[in-house]
Amino acid sequence: MPADASASGAATSQNDGSARSRREHNQGNQERKYTAEQKAAVLRIRRCQPTAFYEILELQRTCTDAEVKKAYRKLSLLTHPDKNGHEHADEAFKMVARAFSVLGDKEKRDKYDRFGTDPDSRFASAQAQAQAQNPFAGFAGRRAGGGGGGMWEEEISPEEMFARFFGGGGLGGGFGGPFAGFDGGPQFVFNFGGPGIRVHQFGGARPRARPRNPGQEEPASMWSTIIGLLPILLLVVWPILSSIFSGMTSSTPSTPSMVFDEPHPPLYTMERTMPNLNVRYYLNPADVQSYSPSKLYSLDKKAEVVLVQQLRIKCESEMAHKQQLQNAAQGWFYPDPEKMEVANAYPMPACQRLNSMRL
Repeated sequence: MPADASASGAATSQNDGSARSRREHNQGNQERKYTAEQKAAVLRIRRCQPTAFYEILELQRTCTDAEVKKAYRKLSLLTHPDKNGHEHADEAFKMVARAFSVLGDKEKRDKYDRFGTDPDSRFASAQAQAQAQNPFAGFAGRRAGGGGGGMWEEEISPEEMFARFFGGGGLGGGFGGPFAGFDGGPQFVFNFGGPGIRVHQFGGARPRARPRNPGQEEPASMWSTIIGLLPILLLVVWPILSSIFSGMTSSTPSTPSMVFDEPHPPLYTMERTMPNLNVRYYLNPADVQSYSPSKLYSLDKKAEVVLVQQLRIKCESEMAHKQQLQNAAQGWFYPDPEKMEVANAYPMPACQRLNSMRL
């Protein structure tokens, strides 16, 4: 074969390889990149508990609203999947958004600071619905015709929250390309309802509500009332059912009876201490005389579960009773200051103890 033909073939092969490399580059076949700071942020956030909202945003409990927004601005930019190529960036971004949806809302943050639990839990949502359906809860506590509602009262995705916070245009939209700036004027959202008028200010365009399906209908009022009263019915019926089923069990229960904090002689005199909560509890020595050391240690851990369950049931009952007192203090046309003061000062020892245990 002539030398010129060999050289021409080699050049053609080299040109084809270069063209193929350029095509792969343009098609995005390279690995997604991330900086050391982005990786460290993702790993730190994923080590946090899902409801450790202050820890996720690296804030103290005494932080201001401006500090909450500043922390969300920084961490959402660090963990956004469109800019952070780490494999767990999406999960960290969702955790940051969830923390901001609670700490960025005054009412939810207040509930979280008082009880240490997720304010959007099933019980809290049902309790709020029961208050909204109560015809004697005062005119300020009603929501008229489906109107009102705060920014976080609708379920929104982390991407929608990000777009609303940074201007409503999403990535490459309202602020001129991925993270090029934060233009758009301030946006105010007024919530009419509840005790007073709440105002939330966010940057960018006007928040858009999630559209309803054309065929979606409002639930029946009777059904909504039943759902709203369901937590109260459970608090009343559950102890009765528990007593009935406890009487039907065998005379030798799998978990011995126990009392907490102080002995109850002459039966419950054997003292034990919970390994994690460091709380003392007492057993009947006759019930555990055949227990091995390992079985007693398992019983110590089981006692922690029993204590927490009892405290949570009592805390829910205390919250429901306090809400009833507050509803009664609202009155027909105006609230009663004395009754409202008594309602607000109603003690909730079980809730306070759960809060001290950070549960």
